Amino acid sequence: FLSAKMFPCLLSAALLLTPSLSLDWGRARPLRTDPHRLSPVRVRVSPLRLQVADDPPDDGGGGEAEEGLPDAESEGIADFRAQLMRQMGGGGGGGGGSADAPLSDRERLMRSVETAALADAPAPGRMLLANPAKFCSRNPFARPVKDLGRFGLDGPVSPDEMPPDLTAQMLPVLLLLEHGEGGSSAVLLERRTGALMGDIDIDSFGCVAIAPLWLGGTQRQNALSALHSVEGLEGAAPLRDGLWLGGWEAARPRVADSSLAAARFKFFLGATTWAAGQLEAEVAAGAWIVVEGSPELVLKERLDGSGARRAKPVWAEVLSALGEPGRTAYEAVYGSGD
Repeated sequence: FLSAKMFPCLLSAALLLTPSLSLDWGRARPLRTDPHRLSPVRVRVSPLRLQVADDPPDDGGGGEAEEGLPDAESEGIADFRAQLMRQMGGGGGGGGGSADAPLSDRERLMRSVETAALADAPAPGRMLLANPAKFCSRNPFARPVKDLGRFGLDGPVSPDEMPPDLTAQMLPVLLLLEHGEGGSSAVLLERRTGALMGDIDIDSFGCVAIAPLWLGGTQRQNALSALHSVEGLEGAAPLRDGLWLGGWEAARPRVADSSLAAARFKFFLGATTWAAGQLEAEVAAGAWIVVEGSPELVLKERLDGSGARRAKPVWAEVLSALGEPGRTAYEAVYGSGD
């Protein structure tokens, strides 16, 4: 059992590690999750009083318990913090950062290279980036994508009415899961449901309880997809080199014992779909930029270490990694001076 004195530290740790994205959607229509799929969790939290010391902590001791806490409780807090960091980082105990020490999953992700290249046609594992020339046009005859509501939009994106980063956040970015003669399906990469994985089922997803649940789309609302970069998981299907779909049952015990990083997984509710030939027609009309992006670019955590500041939106980051082929689209939102 945890004593009341430990709650401020636990709450601080949870807030520190929880990705948070607060969007002012502007003209965007809020996307809703299926209430039959997710049951809202009500948590009663008593007011917490956080005491801040006037003087900085003494750097010299290192062995004393935290002020005001018995030794056992201080050790419990330290163990809990270490467990959270191992859970999010994957593998490895606390040790010292030797040059010969094996890299954790999280360190591998941080050191990996984010690359992108133009692709000639849609295929599973490839990304679709909205072309602002089509998604921002007020001319309905110039918009090959008619049903913008599937992407959380009430109408064309208006870059003149909002900051560039918000415009980029609203421009859809999707990862294709299926593509063939019968149609296509994909998941949106930057739409949050507002729920965490622990809200779904704490028994099945307790080891990733504070991971965000992303909204893949407004269709297939009973489908929950696990996207990851872990090779060899039973039940996982390959999307492309370095990206797999499914296999969470096999991964769960490894994430729970911290031998596999939770950061290698992203979870999506629902999907976005196209009828047979529909996506090909939209691509041919210039609505989408088809990109072959590295797994690191798809799965990247777009928050800094403290969770206090976001990186550029997915749309902007992918075009930046694309380089010269993405310059025209990028400058349509950010201008030539950014």
